[in-house]
Amino acid sequence: MIKNITEFCHYFYAATRVPVSLYEGGELLAACPDGLYDFYSPDNLKICAGFFSKPLDCHITNSHAYLGYVKVQGDTKHLILGPATSTPFSNTLLHEFMQEFIIAPGRKTDFSQFLSTLPLISYSHFLDILSYLHLCLNDKVVHLGTETVTTDPSATPGLDNRHMKQIFKAKEEQHFHNTYLYEQELFSYVRTGDEHGLETFLAHSTVGLVAGVTAKNPLRNLKNLFISSITQATRAAVTGGLDTEQAYHLSDVYIQECEVLQDINAVARLQYSMLLDFTRRVAKSRIPGGMSTEVFRCVQFISCHTADSISIDDVVAHVGRSRSYLTKKFKKELGFDMGAFIMRCKLEEAKSLLANTSKSLSEISNYLCFSSQSYFQTVFKKQFGITPMQYRDSGKTDIQSPV
Repeated sequence: MIKNITEFCHYFYAATRVPVSLYEGGELLAACPDGLYDFYSPDNLKICAGFFSKPLDCHITNSHAYLGYVKVQGDTKHLILGPATSTPFSNTLLHEFMQEFIIAPGRKTDFSQFLSTLPLISYSHFLDILSYLHLCLNDKVVHLGTETVTTDPSATPGLDNRHMKQIFKAKEEQHFHNTYLYEQELFSYVRTGDEHGLETFLAHSTVGLVAGVTAKNPLRNLKNLFISSITQATRAAVTGGLDTEQAYHLSDVYIQECEVLQDINAVARLQYSMLLDFTRRVAKSRIPGGMSTEVFRCVQFISCHTADSISIDDVVAHVGRSRSYLTKKFKKELGFDMGAFIMRCKLEEAKSLLANTSKSLSEISNYLCFSSQSYFQTVFKKQFGITPMQYRDSGKTDIQSPV
């Protein structure tokens, strides 16, 4: 058992470059790297705490950040591992992280540098690191790839383990090739972002994702299968609307991780995680029915820039069409003006900050780039019928914007 957990955290980060923070109760004891304290401020810790419900747990946020939790047995201390990500650093990723974890605009440069130093690792690799951390702290072996600990409500306990067994059962019985229809159905779930459909399909399929023998070594053969399947998954994801660069960077990360694995069970688990990862990302990036690509790009840009002082001209410049054309198309498809939507997104973000943090009205107003606190209070009451403080004090979560 480790006696000096604080020093352990520093060495753990130095060896893995995966951020880790140590808490006792609600007090931060150590943060590695040092700037991580800005990420896990008291308000952010309140948000993160809601992600975990078990002594050993993990969570994927909306911005595709991985967070892990380890309770030190027989102690009041616990560790939060992450954020980690398999998405290459970009301005879009920066905006998503800042919005989700309420990073002040003034910390944008520092936080950008912090994100750019994060190692790119897959979710499966993150689970392995979390398992290792749990072993070091509590002297207990838990394989997170086969024992479901994610708080994701869509996850099915033991599903990846059953899928893994199906693969090797088919291999032992020399069922070397998938049928064309099997592959078509499998990757259709990736293309449409249907996570539940994919999980159900993999859980009940009697065929399994197998292929012909491409190497004498069973491990090499399974790695070749993995590369083949991720190639198809990448193409399906791009067809489904996932950004091309993000899809191919993600593919590179998974292939690199697959190549260093030395256990066929680990490759099978990675394959299952990879399919779900691509499917989840497609689901998030899919264009809603009836919405054009141009209007969807407007919506995405506005949603990612609630903490910036953006105007209609900024949105128009991002999409690259004329102001007249884009504003008319936006109004026709969504039923309200682009300027009203910008305000709506800011006010919805304000509701989240009021409900989930202790930030003052002045801080929220500044963060969302309102011209003044009084203007923020005025437009909030106009939209929702109550003042920001009345909303916070009443604990309401169901008021809706009339826009």
